[in-house]
Amino acid sequence: MATSTKSTAAKKQTASGKSTAASKSAATKKQIPMKADSAQKSGARCKATEFAQDQCKLSDYDIISDVLGSHKSLIKLYGTALCEISCEDLRNIVSSKMNECASDQLDAFLYMNERGMYKTEPAPIQKVKEARQKFAGTIKNIKK
Repeated sequence: MATSTKSTAAKKQTASGKSTAASKSAATKKQIPMKADSAQKSGARCKATEFAQDQCKLSDYDIISDVLGSHKSLIKLYGTALCEISCEDLRNIVSSKMNECASDQLDAFLYMNERGMYKTEPAPIQKVKEARQKFAGTIKNIKK
C-alpha cells in the first residue's frame, strides 16, 4: 500500500508540474480569437509567398527551356502510348495530340532560337548529302 501511495503522489506531482508549466505558458501567450488567428496565418502565408516569389525569380530562358523540355518528353510519351493502343479512335486522338505537342515544341524552339537562347548552326551540305545517301539505301532495303 505504501508503494501505491508513493506512485499516486508522484503522479499528482508530475501532473501538477505539467499543469503549472502549461498554465504559465498559456498565461504568457496572448489569447487570439479563432477568426483573427486564421487571418493572421493567412497574412503570414501571403508574406511567405511573396518572399518566395521574390527569391525565386525565373528568367525567360528558365521558363521557355522548361517548356521545350516538357514538350520533348510529352512527344516521347505520346509515341510510346501510340505503340500500345489498339483502338483506332483512341490512336487518332493520341496521334493528333502528339502532332499538336510537336507543333508547340517547334514554337518553343523557334522562340529560343530567334532570341539566341538555343543556337544552331547549319549542317555542311556535304554531310547532308552523305547522310541522305546512307539512309536512302536503308529505306529502300526496308521497303523490299
